[in-house]
Amino acid sequence: MDEIATPHDAFFRESFGRREVAADFLRQQLPAQLLDDVDLGTLEISKDTYVSTDLRSAYSDLVYRVRYRDGTLTIYLLFEHKSSPEHWTLLQLLRYIAAEGDQYRKQHPDARQLPPIYPLVIYHGERHWRAPMSFHDLVAPLPAALLPFVPQFTYALHDIFARTDAQLKGDVLTRLVQLGMRWVFSKEPLERLRNLLTLIEEVQDRATALEILESLLRYYVQGTGRVEERDVRALLQQTTTGDPIMQTFIDRYIEQGRQLGVASRDDRWKSGDIIGGRCIRSSCRRPPRRIGACSSPFKVLPTYCNIGDI
Repeated sequence: MDEIATPHDAFFRESFGRREVAADFLRQQLPAQLLDDVDLGTLEISKDTYVSTDLRSAYSDLVYRVRYRDGTLTIYLLFEHKSSPEHWTLLQLLRYIAAEGDQYRKQHPDARQLPPIYPLVIYHGERHWRAPMSFHDLVAPLPAALLPFVPQFTYALHDIFARTDAQLKGDVLTRLVQLGMRWVFSKEPLERLRNLLTLIEEVQDRATALEILESLLRYYVQGTGRVEERDVRALLQQTTTGDPIMQTFIDRYIEQGRQLGVASRDDRWKSGDIIGGRCIRSSCRRPPRRIGACSSPFKVLPTYCNIGDI
């Protein structure tokens, strides 16, 4: 798979690539008559992407497979992560259906039928979903004489923004992930992040809680454009938790930020890149918002401690 394109893609894959999140999410989203015939205990997750490189600013995807009756049901989970609906979502679904069918044919040369596919679209944009729900709606003119010759299918839609917080069902981890996606476009992302940190306290498995905390911090720094590293450190300094493992993570994150901040500033003073307290490199005009790799060698950022080191 090619390099991840966006913070939304990263958070989606990290979250819905978790088996416990995927199974619980499907339990809430699949129609009852379909849910009765699938065995979520057999869930397999493929993280290969069927989204072409030029479309990854709009889409991310995951493929789930579960035992269904006497065969397999493939669930294609397509995350549309723009702030407004993408009109051509059905084309991406059609691309996947064709690619999946071709792959199955090659893997099962004696087969004469294809296993069913359930297309499920997740959307978290602030604007109402108005994209076509039927493939026939993309084709015009489409007189009755042509109807039998044009593909016809629809998809299930999970519009996170259109639902209230209470309508986002599931276990605490599943709700936490969806709220994180719902609130990333908020005008008060730091306050929303504070709410999410409180919800993380309810996650029973502490290793999972730490992983989600790391993922959320990265997502809100990179994905909102309005949360700075210093904001995150200040928020964590205000966070008190009775969990010693979680508190250790928070303390180390804050301390690493301090140490790297001092080291970075000293290096830039020595190299003459800072005059009068301001960075004179054009690439460093604004404080960095990214956690991880960056284009400028002078944008040194806090790194998360490894969970195994705590």
